[in-house]
Amino acid sequence: MALSGVSMRAIIMENIGKPRVLKVSRIRTPKAGLGQVLVKVHATSVNPSDLYLRSGRLIIRKPMPHILGADLAGEIEAVADDVQGWRVGERVLACAEALGREINGGYAEYCALPAEHLIPLPDALDYQSAVAAGASFADAYLALVTNGKIKKADMVVVRGAASAVGSSAVQIASARGAKVIAISKGNFAGSLHETGADIVLEDAGDDLARQVKVATDERGASLIVHCSDELNLAESMAMLAHGGRLVIASVLRKSKTRLEAMELYLKNLTILGSTGSIRPKDCQTLLANLAKGMYKPLIDQVLPLSQARKAHSKMEKEPGFGKIVLVPDSILEAAEKPDNWIPIE
Repeated sequence: MALSGVSMRAIIMENIGKPRVLKVSRIRTPKAGLGQVLVKVHATSVNPSDLYLRSGRLIIRKPMPHILGADLAGEIEAVADDVQGWRVGERVLACAEALGREINGGYAEYCALPAEHLIPLPDALDYQSAVAAGASFADAYLALVTNGKIKKADMVVVRGAASAVGSSAVQIASARGAKVIAISKGNFAGSLHETGADIVLEDAGDDLARQVKVATDERGASLIVHCSDELNLAESMAMLAHGGRLVIASVLRKSKTRLEAMELYLKNLTILGSTGSIRPKDCQTLLANLAKGMYKPLIDQVLPLSQARKAHSKMEKEPGFGKIVLVPDSILEAAEKPDNWIPIE
């Protein structure tokens, strides 16, 4: 299908600011340039990075106007002549670090992106479930497995566990046989237990380190994953056992903390940052396990793409458990019509 010159609907940012800067617009459909494919978007999602890019707390690395969206799921519409290994009609997921920041993202009916960003979708996995995992499962895997080197014997603490990345980390750690202590604000204890947490602690008061020590028979955690930038790193260090690792999986704003060098030295602790793109083969494994039911796609709400502004406002004011998935209005409209539907002119 040739789309040259055809317009599409997209959520456009012409400047940074509050959710009201997100505008439904009709723009020219992009072409698949060298090394690229054009994907018809069936679902995208709202990630914390989208909010930070929109508000200016993260830098958009391309000129405005800009299209957000750190992940997308859809089907290939066109393939550039120099691209091998992909064909029109294939179902794919994309959740690369550059998506929605260095290049236009998934808040549109179509997205042109480098072919190396694509991951094939298993037949058993629907688009909305795939994108609900998307960037959050990729970030959690990067933190726990690639950087944290999680082992079955680990005692894992997930801080910010009710966030999209945090709840994904709980599932991945549990599936790998580790004991998981989830720490979160809000009334999400039941949901966190269902996703695989052995123990859930409320992020309140000044005795969290002591609670973790009690829960681990005074040994402390061997691996802690920070999935929020509002957390006390010194407090997390106090939770760690000798030789423990602290992985920072989500820091989207500048924050300062005071660390005791003596404690780092005497306890032989390791502090790691975790950012980047997951390896394609690792993402394929995650999607395969999601299709098999090993992991659960956590969806808080599904909204039309045209309500992206509402989705951003909701996530800022009252974040739920799971992701907000955005589906292009044209996809939702088509799904409501029978196959034999004939428009009345």
